[in-house]
Amino acid sequence: MRPQPFLPGLALLLFAAPLPAQQALTLTLQSRLPKGDTYETVLVPVQWLPAQTALIVCDMWDHHHCPTAERRVGEIAPRMNEVIDAARRRGVLVIHAPSSCMDAYKDHPARRRAQEAPKTAELPIDISKWCTKIPSEEKGTYPIDQTDGGCDCTTPEQKAHDEFLAKLGRNPKAPWKRQTDVITIRDEDALSDSGVEIWNLLTARGIKNVMLVGVHTNMCVLGRPFGLRQMAKNGKNAALVRDMTDTMYNPARWPNVSHFQGTDLIVEHIEKFVCPTLTSDQIAGGTPFRFKGARD
Repeated sequence: MRPQPFLPGLALLLFAAPLPAQQALTLTLQSRLPKGDTYETVLVPVQWLPAQTALIVCDMWDHHHCPTAERRVGEIAPRMNEVIDAARRRGVLVIHAPSSCMDAYKDHPARRRAQEAPKTAELPIDISKWCTKIPSEEKGTYPIDQTDGGCDCTTPEQKAHDEFLAKLGRNPKAPWKRQTDVITIRDEDALSDSGVEIWNLLTARGIKNVMLVGVHTNMCVLGRPFGLRQMAKNGKNAALVRDMTDTMYNPARWPNVSHFQGTDLIVEHIEKFVCPTLTSDQIAGGTPFRFKGARD
């Protein structure tokens, strides 16, 4: 299958095709389109059939090597579970993707569902691989420096966290073993960290629309084989649920803004060059999630 470039204007027209309102998820997708020397925020109402829609939960691990990242996962997870449950109840396929944790779920019905999906005759090129950039991103400059790994904790915090993980028998550099228990995995869901398995599942079910939640936006959510870049470049109607995510960004690095402003910059980058975004209230009601430390 030949990869298709992300074309914001064309994609929005495709997303906006009318569907029966009584059956559809009614969403508002946000993109940023070029306008002169700047970008204009564009909101487009769409309707997605639940049977043609999946929600992928990316790397919401039980533990993380960065203590501040682990705390933020704990803060966002309860609301994320509400969103996942609401999507499931509306008929959306939920795919849990805690990378490198499949051994914990080897006998789970959701794991078998992904493994047993019919094989796709023609897989997209490199769907099994990490994707660091797609052609549309060449038009812009990546907005943050994450070369230090993005952990924003202090040295004493990291030392204490490493000791805590070691006492649990975990590798402090890669302590994840499963998805956080705050997020419920149902038998009717799917479980996989494989781009091939997930693509097979999406194809077998005729799924055109893929929403992503989880962490971390600038790394795994964008780059995993099942991430936003792979979904967008290979023709899926991809969307980030922008309040259901976090970044690995250290404010000590360029552009020296707060952690949460760093997340905002990554979301803007995604809206310009990768895919649209939406907010969790459109799926689960209530109001969009905000971390306690975030400011307007």
